[in-house]
Amino acid sequence: MCNAAKDAHLCGLKTKKMRSQLLVVAGLIATSGAFAQGDIDATARQKAEEALRTRTAADTLEGWKTGGVFQLNMTQVYLSNWAAGGFSSVSGIAMFNGTANWKKGRRAWDNSLVLAFGGQDVHNGSGPQKTDDRIEINSKYGYELNKAWYLAGLAQFRTQFTEGFNADGVRISNLLAPAYALAGVGLDYKPNDKLSVYISPATARLVIVTDQTLWGGSTDPDLRVYGVLNGETTAFEAGGYVRFQYATPLAENISFMTRGDLFSNYLRDPGNIDVTWETLWTFKVNNWFAATFNTLLIYDHDTNLPKVNPEGLPYAGPATQFKQTLGLGLTFKL
Repeated sequence: MCNAAKDAHLCGLKTKKMRSQLLVVAGLIATSGAFAQGDIDATARQKAEEALRTRTAADTLEGWKTGGVFQLNMTQVYLSNWAAGGFSSVSGIAMFNGTANWKKGRRAWDNSLVLAFGGQDVHNGSGPQKTDDRIEINSKYGYELNKAWYLAGLAQFRTQFTEGFNADGVRISNLLAPAYALAGVGLDYKPNDKLSVYISPATARLVIVTDQTLWGGSTDPDLRVYGVLNGETTAFEAGGYVRFQYATPLAENISFMTRGDLFSNYLRDPGNIDVTWETLWTFKVNNWFAATFNTLLIYDHDTNLPKVNPEGLPYAGPATQFKQTLGLGLTFKL
């Protein structure tokens, strides 16, 4: 009987010990679950905050972004009884570069306007002369196919403000003489805000010459001026087109921009590629003054310029055109 009581007592102790162990294990499981739930909640909150920041950053990049720079460079020289010789003169160039870009989701629309006009008046009896004259409008609409690549359509229009003359005083250009209207569809590579390369294998270009005096009274029906036949006002061209643009700050007060166009006319002399290449360096002095160094290179096989052959005889033919401008003047950011 004593043994039976002792066994019952031992069984009770074992039961209590097992209950205590079960309670400890349950407590550990509950505590671990609470910590795990806390980690899950913290991770979820962190992901939600990151998603919100991403959406906010994307929203700030979308919508319209506009900007522009107006520059005015002036030079004036006055001479009176100057023994070394020379003439008094005044010259100036006004330039405007403006952009209006829109982006929403996978769609992007980039627009730019370039205006420039300059002249000089040398007091030697020759009268005022034009040194710069330019109107250029660009518009490009694209849909993002994947990262950095867009299916895009581009339109461009180029002409000048007023008539231009050669060294002999003969008019050689005018408003809408020439003018170039271009439209095409292609791919636009934009890996970042600095670089854009547009490639179009199918581009239509219309060359316009509305000033009939540029043919000089010739009756030759095969004579072309800027690619337009005598007696016509337009010439249609179809070909391949490439446009690139790169802009970046080089230092705190120095910025650099370059852009160019290449066009090959499939319908006539496709090997003669029209080239336009421009560079612009801006050296900022303060918020109002800046120095600029600008170059512009143009080659158009349909533009005939005065040349001299090896025998010394003058003739007209295509040639590379180059212009360089260095100025210091007022700069206004819009």
